[in-house]
Amino acid sequence: MLILHRLLAWCLPWQPSLWPRARADATHAQATADQANLLAELDLLQLAQALQQQAQRHGGYEGEVFDLMLSIADRLEQHHGWDAEQSDTWLERMGVWDWED
Repeated sequence: MLILHRLLAWCLPWQPSLWPRARADATHAQATADQANLLAELDLLQLAQALQQQAQRHGGYEGEVFDLMLSIADRLEQHHGWDAEQSDTWLERMGVWDWED
């Protein structure tokens, strides 16, 4: 029985002594994923900044530029944890629409 136990311990990679390393690897993987998520959000915000500058040069958001800004806001909500109010405020601050009717 002891031989079987040692054989199984040698064959199975998930020994209790390896668990701290596995947890550290999982923590590192999560940190990497979080960083990638933040970089993706930053890319969206930089694209929006470029679109804002383009809109300012051409007298406003029209057509595809308007649609892209709304798509960026949707993406920020769906994939980056923004709530709808935050997105609306951001779109207003970026000058996409006027709240004065």
